[in-house]
Amino acid sequence: MKEQKQAIINHISRLEGQLASVKAELLVDEPDCVKASKTLLSASRSFAGLRENFVEAFLQRYFVTVKNAKGQEMFDQLLTLIKG
Repeated sequence: MKEQKQAIINHISRLEGQLASVKAELLVDEPDCVKASKTLLSASRSFAGLRENFVEAFLQRYFVTVKNAKGQEMFDQLLTLIKG
């Protein structure tokens, strides 16, 4: 769980950097709207991935105790459906 937590924190930091980049671009006199839009799209996709990783970590921590390969397979299938 510790590794998952750190990975989520790192993901948030990257997302913050992307949003700061968009903000900085918009603060200049002649912003490059295409660049800002591309970065914002990338941040949007990154946020979706962050949400998926967070849900997975939350489920693993509070609701799942996988005891065998079949249980892991079922859990993986559930995550695939949730992330759908």
